[in-house]
Amino acid sequence: MVISGIGIYFYVTRAQGCGLSSKSPLLVDQAEATDTADPQVAYSTPDWGLVQQIYQTLIMYNQSSLVNFTGVLAHNWTISADRFHWNFTLNTGVHFSNGDPFNAYVMWYSLYRLLALQGIDQYLLAENFWYPGVNYYSNATQVSNSLQNLTTDLNTFDFSTPTASEIATMGADNQSFRVLGPDTLQVNVGFGYNQLYNGTTFTYGPPVRYSYLLAELSTPGAAAVDPIVITANGGVASGTNPWMSDHAMGTGPYVLTNYNLQQGYSISPSPNYWGTQLANQEPWNNNLQPAQVGVEVTFQDSPAVNIADLKSGSVATASFAYLGPQAIQSARGASCVTVQTLSTGFSGAGGSWWVFMNQSVFPFNNLSVRAAITHAINYPEVIQNAFNGLAFPWVGPVPPGSPYYNPANLTPYQFNLPLAQQEIQNSPCANGACKGMVFNYEYLSTSNDWFDAATTIASNLAAINITLNIEGVTLSQFYIEQTIDQSTGQCTSSETSTGGVGPFYIGQDFYSSDYIAPDDWTQENFLSYGSANICNSNYNSGASGGYNATLDDLVLSTAGTSDPALLTQNYTLLTQLMYANYTNAWFAVPDLFAVYNPDLTGFVQYQTPMGSTELSTMGWNTIHAS
Repeated sequence: MVISGIGIYFYVTRAQGCGLSSKSPLLVDQAEATDTADPQVAYSTPDWGLVQQIYQTLIMYNQSSLVNFTGVLAHNWTISADRFHWNFTLNTGVHFSNGDPFNAYVMWYSLYRLLALQGIDQYLLAENFWYPGVNYYSNATQVSNSLQNLTTDLNTFDFSTPTASEIATMGADNQSFRVLGPDTLQVNVGFGYNQLYNGTTFTYGPPVRYSYLLAELSTPGAAAVDPIVITANGGVASGTNPWMSDHAMGTGPYVLTNYNLQQGYSISPSPNYWGTQLANQEPWNNNLQPAQVGVEVTFQDSPAVNIADLKSGSVATASFAYLGPQAIQSARGASCVTVQTLSTGFSGAGGSWWVFMNQSVFPFNNLSVRAAITHAINYPEVIQNAFNGLAFPWVGPVPPGSPYYNPANLTPYQFNLPLAQQEIQNSPCANGACKGMVFNYEYLSTSNDWFDAATTIASNLAAINITLNIEGVTLSQFYIEQTIDQSTGQCTSSETSTGGVGPFYIGQDFYSSDYIAPDDWTQENFLSYGSANICNSNYNSGASGGYNATLDDLVLSTAGTSDPALLTQNYTLLTQLMYANYTNAWFAVPDLFAVYNPDLTGFVQYQTPMGSTELSTMGWNTIHAS
């Protein structure tokens, strides 16, 4: 079992020269602390970086591909002609690191556990799946009864050798996850909230045949967890399981040996890893390979210390929340540090940025004002000032490197001050009419880069008499600003917080991929109720008093389309609609980098795109030091 919940102290030897101070275990600096070791509660990139080493999913990205997948717990899979049903044949001989068995019953338990927890990660599956016998839009009594029954089943069934009655329950056909046999699980889409509008408010019709199911099932929320261990340590209930928060029991190549919320954690190669023999048969499948060496992660949030540790060889690599130009300049050229620029797909997935303007509020409800602001921003100046040139412009809403990014090849918005001045003269803000208004402008205060971007943009907009008061917010406050205040029913971004922050009707916004799918982004910032839209841009949003159901259906029907020609057509239309509307001023995608000791090998060849903002989210199992 895992040793956890005790105080641990990581002693990092400061090396002389640049040879690694430790090759076994590998020592790592990580900028952000983890919050949980439970894969079905894990929400942040650092959380995913931990749990992906210990837990496994049915499938995973094939090395650095953004669109191809390979089996992990599943050996193969088939899709029905109508694309609603996916049958996964599981690998045999799979077990948890303590020897507990894995089978289709355990996978049924694991997937339904995520939904039953009703936590922040529920959305990872809820767009396509829901409780047994009901769908997302069933009446409240039916949903409540189904959840209650499901929770009882999760806490009482024998998932190793279930009874005939239990097998019948898990094999019922009217549910999202259906056991067809001990080694076969059927996954049925169409029960979640991805359903098309049918003309009446809150009444929905045909479900969506979701096309990016494999990407969705690669997320940690869909990992296999051990029902025997969980039942013995608190079971399943709405919310979190305290034992699972700082313990771990997975099928993966690593086991958690130490975990401390304040200091760091240690993972070691599993001595009882089920996949070793299969890995020998599939040497190309990096997702199956056994771990080679242990890893000790120390939470260290000082970029200067991180870079100094890398230069000295005190750590093998560092995982950064954000690695800005100054840190990159310091690391480049050091003989003990390799700085590798990651691909466009990694950068786009890791964080693409824009300036939002709330279309429900004057003067941003005027198209000419939005156009003027968009053309008044000096994009090359912002990229140079804030990122030392280590960023590039883009066209949203789908990020660069993702499938169906900007299929019409629209030119990124250009700085054109004469055009901006002409547009402002065609608006209610003509002749300086809006000069006396001061708009609070939100930016993320985690880095000087975002401050520099905000001050540059404020200076740019002053040229068209738009005055900004820039206000930095923490990442947690940034996410709060995208939510509805339950006490008032209003968007938090439209209110002044108790700390005097806001309201924000204009500001910097970004998104990072949960998984690689273009609809992951369009559902966030095009869909009327998308979290990056409804309280920020307010494009086609119910928060402004109404919305166009046809546009919502365009997003959802596209998510269920498999025809490449239609996908190109629809994503072209989605992109053009936002582009011509000046919904957001898409302004920068910062470059992402891998920074590591040159003696470290393995992960350079096997980068995966998920959670690409931190190296620790990539599989450590292939990594070792020469």
